[in-house]
Amino acid sequence: MMKSARFAILAAALFAGTAVIAADTDKGEEKHTVTLRSGKVLQDAYILDKKPNGITLAYKDGCMFIKFSDMPLEYQKAFGYDPIKSARYEKKQDDQKRASAKEDSERKAREEKRKTEEDKHYKDRRINAQQQTVRKLELELAEAQKRLETTEQTISQDRGALGVSAVGSQQVCIESPWGYGGRIRSSTRNAAVTNKLMKEVDTMDAKRDNQAQDVIDLQLKLEAAQRTLDALLQNN
Repeated sequence: MMKSARFAILAAALFAGTAVIAADTDKGEEKHTVTLRSGKVLQDAYILDKKPNGITLAYKDGCMFIKFSDMPLEYQKAFGYDPIKSARYEKKQDDQKRASAKEDSERKAREEKRKTEEDKHYKDRRINAQQQTVRKLELELAEAQKRLETTEQTISQDRGALGVSAVGSQQVCIESPWGYGGRIRSSTRNAAVTNKLMKEVDTMDAKRDNQAQDVIDLQLKLEAAQRTLDALLQNN
């Protein structure tokens, strides 16, 4: 039986003879307006494709698939329906769907695992970098505190020297970074030496203030860095 004739038989079965889907012509399937038994109207309808288990009907607003198993026996025969081939085809389709679903599931699992590993690696790198920052700030703070302590000791020594020279003792011993060997001896009060030492103390005072501020700034930075590290460790 010619293909277009089989299409016409199907049209009669599906559409209660209200329309013919395809004409018996070599120019291909003609499009027709078809009314289904349900009352739904399909404009520009034609049979688009045939599979072992049914056919696809296309029309203006879409398409629909009709299984051979849903057709009367005489129309199944008209289209050469083979239940065994149909079952094999459907099983193959189901196997392909399950294989595809399994592949998608495995792919998603791999992607999720990769993302988890990347996230952990990223977090570990951030934690390591933050730990280095904390250690660096701790060292800088320790060095700054040491410099401040040294400056305060120098200021204390110079202020003590100024206190001794002011009472006019006969032998004055001044421990100071300046002068020959850091030690100046004088048998009488030396105004020039006193003035120079006072200026040095003023300079050291300013230096101490700057160093004290450096210590405060580093302490604040260290506290902030430690809070950040604690948060990273907590969220890891």
